[in-house]
Amino acid sequence: MSFSLNSNVTSGQSNLYANKNNVNINKTLNALSSGDKLTQATNDAASLAISEKLLALVAGSSQGIQNSNEMVGLYQVADSGLMGIEDNTQRVRVLTLQAANGTLSASDRENIQKEINALFESSSDIANSTSFNGTNLLDGTGGSQGNGTFVTQTGADNGDTQSTTISDIRTSIPVVDVTTQAGRDAALANIDNGLKAMGDTRAIVGAAQNSLMSSIRNTSVSQINTASSASQLRDVDFALESANFSRQNILAQTGAFAQAQANSRNSNIATLLG
Repeated sequence: MSFSLNSNVTSGQSNLYANKNNVNINKTLNALSSGDKLTQATNDAASLAISEKLLALVAGSSQGIQNSNEMVGLYQVADSGLMGIEDNTQRVRVLTLQAANGTLSASDRENIQKEINALFESSSDIANSTSFNGTNLLDGTGGSQGNGTFVTQTGADNGDTQSTTISDIRTSIPVVDVTTQAGRDAALANIDNGLKAMGDTRAIVGAAQNSLMSSIRNTSVSQINTASSASQLRDVDFALESANFSRQNILAQTGAFAQAQANSRNSNIATLLG
């Protein structure tokens, strides 16, 4: 066996492996303490980039689901207002039929007209006051553009939207005058046209709600699958990392022992010279 004083290659090698073991121990400790094996980009740059995109999709999907739920609430408020106007109009139709009966006097028809006027006033109030978070829903001025079109961001990406237009329902409220024969003759047609327009608007609102509920279900499934994919890339396998930690600890201890032995070899030179 030869001895060298100026260089100690064995000690250098031992130090190299000891440093490597320390780095690995730190990585394992970070993973175990955080539950995330990608706490640093150096751990796995490609997986980190992919997982960040997936996590952005998960977060975006959550917001899309929240947006859709809020818009469902808006449509429910709108439908309630439409139902109130529709109920008033149905009552007006019944009163119009009553006024057409020949047993009523002019005074009776005037009293019926007063109730009809009150019902239409109530319908106008509903159309003007029905709102959600300060936004009018039934007067044609709702939506972000103020034209009655409501846009819902339903998903995590650009283009994941749903648009629904609620027109000015006030134009569907008929004009009815049962105090004259001509008014009574035209009343039923006007009322039926108004009821049809109201029914069409309610159908649009109902279809929008159903579409959003379907979107919520689909987005929820996609969100779960995306989160699962991100989990596969990021989440720590604690059993595996615990085993790695034990292994790295043993290597660190044996490495320290080996380095101490390598450093002690130079003392043998002094023994030879002694």
